[in-house]
Amino acid sequence: MGEHVVVLSHAGAEPLTPAQSACITEHARLEVVVRHETPDASEAAHLLRHATVVATTPSVAPRLDDELLGRLPRLHSLVLHADDAEHLALGASARRRLTLTTLPDPASGAVAEHALGLLLSLATRSHLANDRSRGRVDASTSLQGVELCGSTLGVLGVGRVGLHLARIATGIGMRVVGADPDPTARRTAEHVGIEMTSTDEVLHRARALAICASAASQSSPLLDLAGLGALQPGALLVNVGRPDLVDTDAVVAALRLRHLRSYAVDGTPFDRLEHADLMAEGRIVQTGHSAGWRDEVLARGAEQLARAIVAAVRQDPAARAEADGEEQVA
Repeated sequence: MGEHVVVLSHAGAEPLTPAQSACITEHARLEVVVRHETPDASEAAHLLRHATVVATTPSVAPRLDDELLGRLPRLHSLVLHADDAEHLALGASARRRLTLTTLPDPASGAVAEHALGLLLSLATRSHLANDRSRGRVDASTSLQGVELCGSTLGVLGVGRVGLHLARIATGIGMRVVGADPDPTARRTAEHVGIEMTSTDEVLHRARALAICASAASQSSPLLDLAGLGALQPGALLVNVGRPDLVDTDAVVAALRLRHLRSYAVDGTPFDRLEHADLMAEGRIVQTGHSAGWRDEVLARGAEQLARAIVAAVRQDPAARAEADGEEQVA
């Protein structure tokens, strides 16, 4: 039997154009499986029984523990439709045997723009103005906002997203100060003129704070009740990292105490009933992991995915490195 690619995705073959699918089928059999949730071990063993290469998104990626991998003897490569693998569950055997390829970050610019859009929405309360004009909130609801020009934006995590956000925020007249534990990220930010300091100093100086950090090295929230308390009264908070980088219960407390003015998160950690008061006041905005959902991002991602799959089928390290930043799991 030759190479057999299984694409496991909630969107099926939709991310790939017909031409990209045809390119893959020149090298391997292509099977597309639509999934809306992660398959359990028995389902995954059945779905992937012939696979040599699996391409999947993090939301439906199976847990490749040692037991499952033992039932998939032909599998040699995993292509992840994401720019990192921080939430991927891999057993020890998978780490030894599989080659993991991630995509070369098609979305950092879009995510940075999303963060700025959320910040502008919190400042101008445009989301609430839209709701009030449509009769969704009481007509007496205040639309009073704040200006961002001349205020300080703190950025926690100045990697690709945080650095891009810092650059475009200066374009609307904000002063930017950042913090990051990675010395390379700090040097890069300083090189382009971003002031870098400690996390504590950022919290004390920021009128608005953006969480752009990765969750990979975090075992606890990056911003907890004490961190929120260190912010200036009336601060704005935006989180385009991961929802669990911020303590949701602490945010709710800070919002209800009026210490935090508003919070926007690219996720859905809030309940429409439990937190209805904050939603009605327009002090919570949640965007359901839509930060990278852009025409250009999807087109780039599809092209990168197709190249990465072909490189994995060919088991060509040079081609895989060109398709992106290959990561050998070891």
